[in-house]
Amino acid sequence: MAVGCNAARCSHWKKGTARMRLNSQARVILQPAGGPEAADHYTRTIRNPIRLSSILEFLEEPDADALAVQYPTGWTRVWGVTPGASGVNRAKWLQFAGGDRVLFCGQGKVFASASLRYRVRNRALALNLWGSDKDGQTWEYVYFVGELRDQDITYTQLATVLQYSPDFVVLGVNILDGDKSAAALKAFDLADD
Repeated sequence: MAVGCNAARCSHWKKGTARMRLNSQARVILQPAGGPEAADHYTRTIRNPIRLSSILEFLEEPDADALAVQYPTGWTRVWGVTPGASGVNRAKWLQFAGGDRVLFCGQGKVFASASLRYRVRNRALALNLWGSDKDGQTWEYVYFVGELRDQDITYTQLATVLQYSPDFVVLGVNILDGDKSAAALKAFDLADD
């Protein structure tokens, strides 16, 4: 499986738009998607895939080419995160890599999962797909995922496996460290697509 972009394949690698960690150990990303705005975004661009051709005008050529390879059917699923206060979400997003498992969370459980295939910072694309939030931020730290898998993992089950407090709740995007990711991958059916 391709991991997105690397220096040999993409001319913009040095700009940092798609640079990703290259390792064999998939990590787990906890992605909240339960609030009204997030649920709407989830329905529009994750639950219902979008045509790559509908977003080409917002992509640089290397990104469009890489996505065409990742999604030969021409359909993709896409999500994004805002920069967050003091860039906290950006720092997490920079750790995302191809093959990582994204767990979509809300209403007290993990309700879906998918494997991350590609990421790119793209404000114009995010504005087109989702607009901006009440603070004027958009979900410009964009990532694309593969096939969606329905899940039914309660936060209590997840907290037990991750050795978190029983009242654990997913409130913001987070990427688990290697050990916690390995525990989640072992405990739950989060197979790659």
